[in-house]
Amino acid sequence: MKRQFFLPSLVFFVLILSACGGSTGSTGGSGSTGGAQQGLSGATSFIDCPGNTNTSAAAPETGTVTLNVAGATSSPAEDALVQQNLKKFTQTHPNIKVNWTGLADYPTKMRANISSGNVPDVFYVQPQMGSEYINAGKLLNLSPYMAKAGVKTSDYYEALMSPFTCKGGQVYGIPKDWNTLGLFYNKQMFQSAGVPLPTDNWTWTDMQNAAKKLTKSGNAATSTYGITLAADASRWGAFLFAAGGSMLNKDGTQATFNTTAGIKSLQFYTGFQKDGTSVLPGSVSSAWPGEAFGKQRAAMALEGGWLIPFLSSTYPNVQYDIAPLPKDPDTGKRANLIYTNAWGAYASTKHPEAAWELIKYMTGTDVQKTQLDAGFALPTIKGLQNDPYFTQHPGFKVMFNASSYGYADYYGAHDDVIHTDLQQSIESVMLGKSDAPTALKNAASKINNELQS
Repeated sequence: MKRQFFLPSLVFFVLILSACGGSTGSTGGSGSTGGAQQGLSGATSFIDCPGNTNTSAAAPETGTVTLNVAGATSSPAEDALVQQNLKKFTQTHPNIKVNWTGLADYPTKMRANISSGNVPDVFYVQPQMGSEYINAGKLLNLSPYMAKAGVKTSDYYEALMSPFTCKGGQVYGIPKDWNTLGLFYNKQMFQSAGVPLPTDNWTWTDMQNAAKKLTKSGNAATSTYGITLAADASRWGAFLFAAGGSMLNKDGTQATFNTTAGIKSLQFYTGFQKDGTSVLPGSVSSAWPGEAFGKQRAAMALEGGWLIPFLSSTYPNVQYDIAPLPKDPDTGKRANLIYTNAWGAYASTKHPEAAWELIKYMTGTDVQKTQLDAGFALPTIKGLQNDPYFTQHPGFKVMFNASSYGYADYYGAHDDVIHTDLQQSIESVMLGKSDAPTALKNAASKINNELQS
């Protein structure tokens, strides 16, 4: 449901499109800007439907059924929650057994499984997999099962369904959760440094000034930093959109980030590393920014709900809160990124009805409520938007509120290439090997060649 590059789990994410499609560079709809869908509604699918697909729901099987189920490995807390809910499913469905496998480097291994025909019955469908697997006829058409069970697409946020729905309206995956970014900050470190806590009116300048005051020089083991940022397009993109920029043009055929807005936002994002107020996670013996934040080597981090259970289980003494991402001081606008993942089934599964029962359960209210209560992910079912958890945890509500100004961190059929090329470009600037204009120019050239090939 998220893009978590410290762990190969989804991301992911989480609207979101954390979408996919042969030509889904643009998700269309109201609020569509430069190939990215803003908000949770108004999305349109551009995914071509497969030539052949099931048109009816299979009947339940008799006897015991065993389902092979796979997903991306993530944090111990997230993995435990998934397995806990799978166990509850088998308790309520005693005739169905589940063999769960968590896969590292999930997209690569799933593509290998698809190619070899050794495919789990039920598995995570990440947005970038959607168009590839839907169009190739590798996913079970869930629409007949949904109709039979009375599950409506309108029960879920439209933009979250879009990455897993083809042009004809058939559904091939149901989003299991979603996420967006919050500015996690260490209250104790702010107070010790005499820095006012982040507010809803914070700008990029405020964050820069705070990071300078929060950075404390020392040796390799004791120095602390204002923020920890990785070379990550799935973080920088939020500032690109806030500056009025876009990733691609509306039909997804041309890179559009190589502009004044792109250069300005990248200079801002990489400027923390350049002036010594940010630290790369690896430089403080951390696998990802959330770990560096948990170790209190940095006072701020840009992460999603997945950081909450990680901190609770691994660094329970960290006193933190969550603020919205700051506004661009020039445009007065803030933006965010939205990620999601779905549960889907292999088109050739020998147990389609049992597979559907598992998908229905794992995307239903009970499971989504456990994810929400763990602070791990936001619900894709509309009926949970007013859950008491949000009142009890206003910081988490900050991330839900980003749904209105968040943009899908998904850019069509070449999404993986786009993210990889941009990550390399951001890294080159962070490491002083290039400047922002040159890095973005080079990335745009490579990405345009890919988009037009």
